[in-house]
Amino acid sequence: MPASIRPLFPWALALGLAALACVPAYAASFDCAKASNPTEKTICATPALSLQDESMAELYRKQLAIPDAGQWATYLKRDQRDWLAVRNRHCKADVKCLREDYERRIRYLVEPLLHWTGRYVEGRCPKDGRFLDVTPSNDGALDIELYVCPDARGNMLLQGGGRLDERQRLVVPFGGRCTRTLQFSADRIVVTDTPAGAAECASPSTAGTFVRDARRSPFEQE
Repeated sequence: MPASIRPLFPWALALGLAALACVPAYAASFDCAKASNPTEKTICATPALSLQDESMAELYRKQLAIPDAGQWATYLKRDQRDWLAVRNRHCKADVKCLREDYERRIRYLVEPLLHWTGRYVEGRCPKDGRFLDVTPSNDGALDIELYVCPDARGNMLLQGGGRLDERQRLVVPFGGRCTRTLQFSADRIVVTDTPAGAAECASPSTAGTFVRDARRSPFEQE
């Protein structure tokens, strides 16, 4: 190495090390310097998982920011905490498990109708009353299941799905001339039997106002 270059080398090395020391170690949703469990440490040590975590966190922030969505943010924060707990408990440091779990979570968070997801309750579930579970389907529609409380497994009144119209309504056929119309708004779904008084709709009637319970999930059983 030429003598004229030697004096510069220690300075260049020192500057380079200082620059590296200033680079923060972050995944998207947490500080890798504070990684506290095997899952977080594995994410920080695996570039592909860090990128997935970044993508997931950005989608999560966008979902939280949806306007005029009532208690949706409260529900989603609870749902995210539950997902993180299951991720950590189930996958631990398994890279393949984490990659597949992130793929599922990203597909979930990217759904354009995700903010309607929830359990909407009429009455005093789980003691009595009814509840309506809403989840997005893979084809841009919503799936609905209406249950009478407390036994969700044996007392389903209505199952169906479809796409919301421009007025945020979903019309579900229910035998004969009868349909059920679901009017969606922030934290509420109003169900009406159509045509009113039709024999096919009289028993059982599903009419009522169902209110989102941000503490409950459509993915759990009573």
